[in-house]
Amino acid sequence: MKSLKTATFLIIILFGIISCSKENDGNGIPVESGPENNPEVVTVTSEQFAKVGMELGSISNRNFSDRIKVTGILDVPPAYKADVSVFYGGAVKSIQLLPGQAVKKGEALFVMENPEYVEMQQNYLTARNKLSYLKAEYERQKELYEAKISSKKKYTKAESDYFTALAEYNALEKKLGLLNINTADLSFSNLTTTVVVRAPISGSVTAVNITRGQFLNPNTVAVSIVGTDHIHLELKVFEKDIAKIKKGQTVRFVLPDNPGKHYDGEVFLVSKAVNETDKTINIHGHLKNESIKRELLPGMYIEAEIFVNENIRPALPSGAIVDVDGEKYILVQEEFNNNKYVFGKIRVETGKSNDGFTEIINPESIEGKKVLVKGAFNLIQ
Repeated sequence: MKSLKTATFLIIILFGIISCSKENDGNGIPVESGPENNPEVVTVTSEQFAKVGMELGSISNRNFSDRIKVTGILDVPPAYKADVSVFYGGAVKSIQLLPGQAVKKGEALFVMENPEYVEMQQNYLTARNKLSYLKAEYERQKELYEAKISSKKKYTKAESDYFTALAEYNALEKKLGLLNINTADLSFSNLTTTVVVRAPISGSVTAVNITRGQFLNPNTVAVSIVGTDHIHLELKVFEKDIAKIKKGQTVRFVLPDNPGKHYDGEVFLVSKAVNETDKTINIHGHLKNESIKRELLPGMYIEAEIFVNENIRPALPSGAIVDVDGEKYILVQEEFNNNKYVFGKIRVETGKSNDGFTEIINPESIEGKKVLVKGAFNLIQ
């Protein structure tokens, strides 16, 4: 009975010794201290490493810069916007467009009808037939005049009649061209009271301002189209920052309704004029990846940063660096044996922080080594 009590006492003492030889990482997971309780060394088992979600990484080069915050909109060049109107009025006979619908250049938008179109075609055909006769007469009188058979008066009159008819013919042909009527196939047997209005550019319909049966007056905007193939950034930079802006600088922007997702562009043009109302200067930017234009629409408001004074510097994820009383430390893997990670604590000097990474000013001691980039905070504190 006495020996049983003695054995129990020894087991309690041994358990206490084992418990005192381990520390807690702050998450309730014991972490073994280093050799001879060296506070500069931390040992973690593979099980603990996986359970806490620790990760290893290494130093890498990152772009660090100053950031100028700006706002703006997404837009397209004027050449990719179109307000469709007509040169000659008429009633809208048919239309099947909806806002948001995609159209291609030359595609039919709507059909118009007006009896006056017939009169224009008739005048054109009459002028064409008349021109054929007058041309022959002009050439005949020219030959006779040059042969001194006909008088100059007759030749001059034939010449005047021909060129007057030619001017009238060309004018009528241009008018029918504005109505999209093909004059090459036009004859007295196929005169039409309707014309088709076609899309001048490819893009998306943004507005439909007409209905079937409505009389459309000349120069009234019937349909608006915007082509998104060349969507770009229009930003406003305050006058005090303009000296820092240069062509080719990176622009990172977000949409206010989705701030977690960013897009990249670059400065393409810097305006030379200051807006007197708000003392800003317009910056024109291009997308770095044109494929993202499918996610963007002209007119969208954006919040952006322009990267200036850019430098490529060695860096680590900011989560790898722990601040202890104003000093910055990281954990570097020293070895891995028997399913245990052994980390050494190293003090580092840090610089700028951008996009989740922090510049390391003294990278020499950790180049080529694995660094604990996730989970270091609880081990160092």
